[in-house]
Amino acid sequence: MMSVTSPVPHHLPRRNARSRPRQGAILVMVALLLPVMVILAGFTINMALLQLRKTELFVAADAAARAGGREMGMAKSSAEAVARAQQFAALNTVGGTPVDLQPGDIEFGQSTRNGLDRYVFDPQGVFKNAMRVTVSRDDSHAGGPVDLLFPMPGVDTSVPLSQTSVSTQVQVDIAIVVDRSGSMAYASDEIAKYPPAPKSAPPGWDFCDPAPPNSRWLDLVAAVDVFTQQLSQSATAELASLVTYADTALIEQPLTIDYALINLNLSKYTQRLCAGATNIGGGILAGMTSLTLGATQRHGAVKVIIVMTDGKHNTGIDPLVAAKTVAAQGIMIFSVTFSDEADQARMRAVAQEGQGKHFHASNGAELKDVFLEIAKQLPVLITE
Repeated sequence: MMSVTSPVPHHLPRRNARSRPRQGAILVMVALLLPVMVILAGFTINMALLQLRKTELFVAADAAARAGGREMGMAKSSAEAVARAQQFAALNTVGGTPVDLQPGDIEFGQSTRNGLDRYVFDPQGVFKNAMRVTVSRDDSHAGGPVDLLFPMPGVDTSVPLSQTSVSTQVQVDIAIVVDRSGSMAYASDEIAKYPPAPKSAPPGWDFCDPAPPNSRWLDLVAAVDVFTQQLSQSATAELASLVTYADTALIEQPLTIDYALINLNLSKYTQRLCAGATNIGGGILAGMTSLTLGATQRHGAVKVIIVMTDGKHNTGIDPLVAAKTVAAQGIMIFSVTFSDEADQARMRAVAQEGQGKHFHASNGAELKDVFLEIAKQLPVLITE
């Protein structure tokens, strides 16, 4: 008999003798690499977490140093500076826990600029113009060390972290730019229109006579005196210049540390206050010149113009155009309007252009407060 072999259907797959060994090898590789991949992923996540916590610590240290440094300049009290630094530190959280800034985390010292335009903090320095704040998460502070999300073999499950920030009261050069136009002879609560003469003027008074007793000019002189007294108590050496303006602007006093010269140059107008227009823009540009030209200028100092007016610009370059020119030189502008006749909207725009702030005073007492507040807001620099 003849045997018949059934043909193998073409649709059935052929078996590969090598497929099973290959599949087994892949499974072995996966089994070996999976733990490594998990470890790498865990390491990456832990590093990202630590970086996030460091950033939170840095923000808190920066905020505390700025606030404490500003308070040190304003109150001249280390205790109040520490309290303010602690207050602002506590407004920040690290990993959801409010920052615990302790008095021992704050140091006062001397910060000086070296040849590389960097500041160096010396806690033993005699001239206390800087504050160093260290914000930490460790066993001695609230929240403790930062816990890792993924435990790692041979690595502690929690890591202590800290960040440091130093605020320095930098040197500031200030141009005091004041209005000596005819309206300054009038009181802050009366309309400056001649005639009649100012209400407080003695009989027979006329322009170029001494400033009347209740004049805006005398209020200004008193406010500038408050300002220079505050400067004299600063931990840093601020230089000040004086510019006055009416129809034209004059640099009455170049930059000086002798603030008595500022008051002396104002006094000559107290003795002889004449009429004149209001060239605010010219005053601003003259203020810039007093800060940027001459042997007294300091290239490393922050430069600030304080421009005051009791009226409306009516001659010379537009104050906004002048402010743009000044701002391009990196000079900050504080603007002050005095009396309700002043152009507050324009002067607010001048301050905004100069990256500064606008203040308004309706009377002499408020003007003193304004100049005192400006003295307290002079720049504090984060140097580390």
